Amino acid sequence: MKSQSIDSKELLFAFQQGAIQLINEKQELNHINVFPVSDGDTGSNLASLMQTILEETKDETSSVIDVFEKIAEASLVGARGNSGIIFAQYFNGIYNNLLLQDEKNSVTSFVKSVKSAISEAYQAIANPVEGTIITVIRSWAEALDENDQLTSLEELLPNALVRAGEALENTTRQLKVLQRNQVVDAGAKGFYVFIEGFTQAFINKENVVKTNINVDDSIKMALSESLHQNTSEPRYRYCTEVLLDQVTQSKNNMQEKLSPFGDSLIVAMNRKKARIHIHSNQPDQVLRYLSTVGQPIQQKADDILLQYQVNTKPKASIALVTDSIADLPADYVLNNQIHVLPMNILIGNTSYIDKITIQSNQFFEINKNQAERATSSQPTLKAVENLFSFLETKYEAILVITVAKKLSGTFHTVKEAAKHLASTTTKIDVIDSKQNSAAQGLLVMSANEWIQEGLSFEEIVERTKNKRSQLKILVSVDDLDPMVESGRIPQFAGKIAKKINLKPIVSLNNEGEGTLSEFAFSLEGNERKIIKQLKKWHEKNKIQRYAIIHANSPERALRWEKNLIEQLGFQPSYKMDISTVVAMSAGQGSVAVAVELEEGGS
Repeated sequence: MKSQSIDSKELLFAFQQGAIQLINEKQELNHINVFPVSDGDTGSNLASLMQTILEETKDETSSVIDVFEKIAEASLVGARGNSGIIFAQYFNGIYNNLLLQDEKNSVTSFVKSVKSAISEAYQAIANPVEGTIITVIRSWAEALDENDQLTSLEELLPNALVRAGEALENTTRQLKVLQRNQVVDAGAKGFYVFIEGFTQAFINKENVVKTNINVDDSIKMALSESLHQNTSEPRYRYCTEVLLDQVTQSKNNMQEKLSPFGDSLIVAMNRKKARIHIHSNQPDQVLRYLSTVGQPIQQKADDILLQYQVNTKPKASIALVTDSIADLPADYVLNNQIHVLPMNILIGNTSYIDKITIQSNQFFEINKNQAERATSSQPTLKAVENLFSFLETKYEAILVITVAKKLSGTFHTVKEAAKHLASTTTKIDVIDSKQNSAAQGLLVMSANEWIQEGLSFEEIVERTKNKRSQLKILVSVDDLDPMVESGRIPQFAGKIAKKINLKPIVSLNNEGEGTLSEFAFSLEGNERKIIKQLKKWHEKNKIQRYAIIHANSPERALRWEKNLIEQLGFQPSYKMDISTVVAMSAGQGSVAVAVELEEGGS
């Protein structure tokens, strides 16, 4: 092959056209997504990757190697999902191999690099499966290398596209789940759609340039409705992804360490950056390990088991949504198909996902060596919109119960997202719980029970609003510093209380604002006052149920449980660790009890 040069501007344009074509096909890719999990998000994940590539390649480039460097870097940052990470590793493999070539802008070097990069794409996957994106990548790259008589990409690319198309069609016969559903592999089709746009940019430049293609600047990670109900239940609950910087370990070492945590493991690496994908029941442990070998930059964890259950065995026609400040046992949330919007915890330079990639006991361990105070943030508008775009395809109505709006902006964010529902028939109501923690959790439990009873949406909304005044929470605080730092206690009051070693009892008023209900001079005295208050409520209005939560203080919580069983005569509905966001302000050692009073109690 005569060594012809590639124009870097034409190359960049081809990448951008491939990206745009894939973005415009995302809904179709979502629709046919049945492998490895039928979660209907392959198109959205690949569109997110392509959007990042478009955003990161807006500036002028000076050479072919510069183009590939930008593409490689952007793909690691934007990769989502199994196929997205394989895409990223392949692009990085091409770039790495191109660096080894003498003539970095020649067609010969390009062809050699795309073929050599096949092995790197395979190495990113713990258990490569043929009949997927990896098969189409290999077929395309090998076809480019077959004819050494052709001298330009305009001549080479069309034949390679035909071969890739044949490989794509064959995926239906290679995997039983694809054959059963009579579809091609979604990731494989995503790659084909990309190289189709890439090829057209080279062989039909003028027509492509004139084509007015709409690029969605806000690419939603929307989960489209999937009609494929025959795929198996995921073995692991969370599809977990982490982007690491300053990586100190090899790909093989990380794969070996991460393998025990789950399956569908992929590790893509380039220049001290790595993107990790794994299906796991322990995303917090995955992140704990990864934090020891690099700096986490981004993380994502989708509840694919819940998605599967909603797709195959929905429990109700009304979706129940809350945020992660509502303290409810994880099994209860899953078994009742309750959707949770996670809060975000920023510690140092790392943002964690509340109750998924960080638990409250881990928070205290991680935070103790940080110079700056950890902060929390509500779910983003985009995250809420993404959830709604999924729910409106599955349910007739959506009920959202948020943490008190006096404590967080979550209520307002969710209300704003609700305005953007695409469906005109899906009912939605967003309720300010005027509570937090387990009190919010008990409110969600009541709403869930009414949904399971089959009450109308309007009646459930009304009952939920009325129930709020029957819920109370009392928090026994050990360490005052977090309360002062978070503004729950005024600084001047906090200094006085610390000086005389007062232990406050914190509650919420009728509007959901934090308030100091009482003080004691010891934790024991603090506990006695809370028990006394609970007995008074029980005698006057009768406590229907209660829950105990604690901030890394299981022994103290157990003592409370025994005491309350003796005083009230029945077991708590549950006992668990407190939300990390609440733990940040309540402080380590805090214990709280939330109660639901009989109707008429206040």
